[in-house]
Amino acid sequence: MTITTILDYSKPKEVEIHSSALSTRSNSTLNTLIESPSSFYPSRILTINAQGIRAFRLPLPSRQTEIFIYNQDGTKAYVSTRDKRRSGQATLSHPERGSLIRTDYFFGPSRDPVVHLLQLSSDIPEEVTVTGKWTSRTTRFGMPGGKQFEWEYAKEKRADGQKVNLIVFRAVEEEKGKSKETQGRRIAQLVRGEDSRTPGTSRSSAGNGGELQIDEAALQSLELEEAVIVATCLMMLKKEIDRRRMIQFAMIAGAGGS
Repeated sequence: MTITTILDYSKPKEVEIHSSALSTRSNSTLNTLIESPSSFYPSRILTINAQGIRAFRLPLPSRQTEIFIYNQDGTKAYVSTRDKRRSGQATLSHPERGSLIRTDYFFGPSRDPVVHLLQLSSDIPEEVTVTGKWTSRTTRFGMPGGKQFEWEYAKEKRADGQKVNLIVFRAVEEEKGKSKETQGRRIAQLVRGEDSRTPGTSRSSAGNGGELQIDEAALQSLELEEAVIVATCLMMLKKEIDRRRMIQFAMIAGAGGS
């Protein structure tokens, strides 16, 4: 059973719990927004122009080999480039700073991606460790200095009643004197509502982009590069596409066996 915590902006102190039966589109991840909306101040807005894939199609990789990320004024902020359509390797680059992050992505379960930070004082790229279960949509990222972060899925109910799908980026903190981990301050979120998802895509698309909102104050306090948030967000969209492709493979296999 999937449990989703929905935060209502009109009632910031009240949390409403909804549950639904497990389906091919749901998972066993606990989706939650636990803090008041007032603690998240998105001062930086980027638009991720990712097309993703439709629900009903052959289980092929996405045709999009370049994903552009734009500033609010429409100028290009980043571009993520795959070598070729079937390649699992992508490089995130900046118009002025050049290549920043390389990601090696592997299709299938129990094969975690590898993220390489390219622009460092050393000639040897440092790695961001990536861990996550194939059956869960929550993914953890461990930075070279030891700090831990997570992307997790959530739904947010706005004051006008609209429910918006989010992917939320948070720090993972350890309670003082305890080994128990807690979710820290929300740092960023990808919003894919009716007015923010990539044009030409729908709510049922997998891996489609939207509006990436970033709290720059939280980012600076944790000494985290913006490019890391962008690159790992794109990785989450790639995971969406591969989960959809696995379902499509299963549907074809089921049809062939019937």
